[in-house]
Formats: sequence, C-alpha cells, structure tokens
Amino acid sequence: MNNPCFTRRLEKMVTSLVSVVALFAAIDSGFAMEPTPAQPTGGSPDVVTNAAEPVTTRIIVKYVEDEAGRVESQSAARNAADSLANTANTGIQHVRIMSGNAQVVEVVGIAGMESVLAFETIESVIARLEADPAVEYAEPDAIMQIQQAVNDPQFGQQWHYTMPGTGVNLVDGWSNSTGSGITAAVIDTGFRPHADIVGNLLPGFDFIDDTTVSNDGDGRDSDASDPGDWCPPKRPNSSWHGTHVAGTVAAVTNNAIGVAGVARSAKVVPVRVLGKCGGYLSDIVDGMRWATGLPVPGVPANLNPAQVLNLSLGGSGNCGPTYQNAVNDIVTAGSTIVVAAGNSNANASGFRPANCNGVVTVAATNQAGARSYYSNFGAVVEIAAPGGETHQVTSRGILSTLNAGATTPGADSYAFYQGTSMAAPHVAGVVALLYQLSPGISPAEVLTILQNTAQSFPNVSSNQCSTANCGAGIVDAGAATAAISPSKQADLPWIKLLLMN
Repeated sequence: MNNPCFTRRLEKMVTSLVSVVALFAAIDSGFAMEPTPAQPTGGSPDVVTNAAEPVTTRIIVKYVEDEAGRVESQSAARNAADSLANTANTGIQHVRIMSGNAQVVEVVGIAGMESVLAFETIESVIARLEADPAVEYAEPDAIMQIQQAVNDPQFGQQWHYTMPGTGVNLVDGWSNSTGSGITAAVIDTGFRPHADIVGNLLPGFDFIDDTTVSNDGDGRDSDASDPGDWCPPKRPNSSWHGTHVAGTVAAVTNNAIGVAGVARSAKVVPVRVLGKCGGYLSDIVDGMRWATGLPVPGVPANLNPAQVLNLSLGGSGNCGPTYQNAVNDIVTAGSTIVVAAGNSNANASGFRPANCNGVVTVAATNQAGARSYYSNFGAVVEIAAPGGETHQVTSRGILSTLNAGATTPGADSYAFYQGTSMAAPHVAGVVALLYQLSPGISPAEVLTILQNTAQSFPNVSSNQCSTANCGAGIVDAGAATAAISPSKQADLPWIKLLLMN
C-alpha cells in the first residue's frame, strides 16, 4: 500500500512505541508483580474490575479511523509491534487484533527487568501512547476476576439462592438490600447458638409452659435455646428445625464459614413455641403477638419487635378465631406473617395457619421449578419458593445450619432439608429486604410486590405449578427489591401508585 497518510500514521505509531520502550528502560529492575489474592470457594460469579487485584501488562490501543471508517494503522499494527519485539530485550509485543478496530499489545522482556511492570507504570505508558495523534485511546487490558457474592464456603451448594429461573435470584437482591436494621422472628423450636447464626441473633423467649413439651425442665422463660424435640417413635431424633429455618432467614454471611442467609444483615428473634411432639396453639399465638411487640400477660415486653414473622409450622383444621385474631392484630401493627403451606400434598385450605386471612402462604418448589411432591397447594397459596427434594438426591434439598446431636445438642453442623418449612424462610428473608428499603411498608403492599415481581413457573412435565395452585410464581429477591428501590420506581408505575395509596 502506497498511502502517504498511512505512512505518516505508521511512523508516528512506531515513534510512540519506541518512546515507550525508552520509558521502560528507565524503570527500576527490582519491581515485581503483586501476588494474586486467593479466591474464596463458593459464590455466584459476577465479572468485575478491581484495580487492586492482579497487575496487567497488556494494553488495548484504539487507532484513529480515516474518513471512510477504516483504520489504516491497524493493518500494520502486527508488523510494527513485532518489529519492536524483535529488538533484543525490548518489548511492545502484538497480541491480537480485536473487535472495534483496536489492538491488544503487551509489555514484555525489558532489559535488566526480572518481572513485569506495575499497574501504575502501565498508566504512565498509556499516557505516552495517547499523546500520539494516531491513537484514539489506550487503556489497560484489565484482568477481570470472578467476584464472589460471599465468601461462605458452602454458598455454592445453596442452589436455591442462585439457580436461574428456580432459585430466588438472591445475589441481585443483595445489590439493593441486605435486610440491615430489620428484625425477623422465627416462631419455631428455638435455636442452637450455631457459630453461623449467633452473630445475627437477638434475645428471644421460650413460650412453652408445659414441661413435658418444653423438655428443658421448666416453663416459660427468656431462654429460647432448643434442648431437642425428639418424639419417639414418630421422630426418634431431634430436628433442630428452628436452627435450620433461622439459618435460611439470616445466617451470618461473609464470615468465611458455612452458608449464607437470605436477609444476611437482618437480626433474628427466636421464639420457642414447639418442643417434644409439637406445640400448643395458645403458646404459638402468644409467641406471635410477643414477637411483634404486642403485650402478653406475664411476659416481659419484646424490646426488638419484628417486622416479619416466619411460621414454618401448622396442622389440619380451619384457621379459627384464636389464630385469626392474632393475625389481624399483628398485621394491623404493620408486620408481615409468612407461613408454610404444609407438607401433606393436599389443598392448603385445610391447614392452619396457612389458611388464615392476611398471611403470606408459601408452597415449595424443587430444582426444576415444579411443585415439590409433598407440598400443599391451592387457592390460599400466595407465592412459592424453593423447598427442595432430598428423597432421591440429598443435595437437591435446602442447605442451612443445624446441630449434629441425635437427641440432645451436639456440635454445629449443616444439612439439606426439604419442606415448605424451608420454602417459607426464603420468602421471610426477602420480606426483610423489602422492609429495609421501605420501613413503613404495609403487609398488603409487601404481598403485592412479592406477587407482581415473582418469576413465572417453568413449564415442566410433572407436578406442574401454576398460578392456580402455587401462588403468583417463585419469589424473586432481585425483582422485588428493585421494584421498591427508589432508583427503580420510575420504571414501574404500578409500584409508584401502590406506595402512594
């Protein structure tokens, strides 16, 4: 090609590259690359740039285009870079021509230099390159890395948080809210002081007054710890059910151990209402009211009222006035009640408190997004969430915190469980994320957001979920929190109208 314009541009480019080599020669030969920090295991990848991470020695160079949109210098870029690379102990080396009429070059083999240049030195090189009229821009070919959502080593096994289409899209939810400043009450068997939960626990209360059921030698008191709930022959081992549920709601996250919780920065008030072989309705209802900050005779006030209550419990029968009156009082106080639909593969309308008015009733789905084989269903179900199935493959269950004791407490552990009991705390955790974004939101508004942002049920061949039997869809933490986030409300007119009314 005999083109004077091209020749001048090529001469300028080579001159610039030679000046870069001269710059390199003046750099101290003792400067070495910083080691790459070890990456934690587990997590959901998002590609990000981190300037403090590995040093790059490559530069992306974009050349000025001619009037016809061609980059004449680009056609000679390889020869120009290779020519410099062939000079002994010098180094601007062509890597490849890339899209967008740009070229990747690399700094290599500087005389007397044992390793590569620092990131800051690459910036200085770029400044020299950009001084050339033939260069439109130059920038570091930065090294991208997997950005772990959390550093909890078993997070990667919590498919129910991240699996596309059937998990709860939790990482996107965390970009808007983590539940900071919000309290969730777990109305259940109490808790074990598990290392992966204890940092997010607040003082709770034991509402079991029958010492046979309480299994701890006393009646109601401020010790909500779980001594075990084994009940032979039906249940020869303790379930540590409340510990598992609490871990899903708000296990301590980014502590480099175990698992993550949905509302990772929320606090949990444990309310013990279930003991050996179950628990009384009267104890459950007293625990519900107390959790919300409502008065209970003979019990000191709860100093940490909960904005969301999780009830992964239930039994057959109509809701009844005792349950319904408590639900009404709690909803009037502004708290949202999340209830498991039940595990009888039956219509949830026959199970309480799932069939009470004013609660958020949750069905369970499996990894495929179908209704879990055991999950109750029907018109009283508002929404679905992962509850898993362990009967064929254990790891298809819901992974959370547990205790290793067979009957009495043992060491901290983790386990995959299945059930609507595991589905409900996913929703309770998402509700906590919403309350952080809008502390004054009403339970009715919470439900509307959950349902309007839910993921559609996948089209699977068996145990099909639909809006007729499993609620509005699978809860979506990312979409729900984005809908209520002030920066997103302009894109969702329905949520603006909702929050104004």
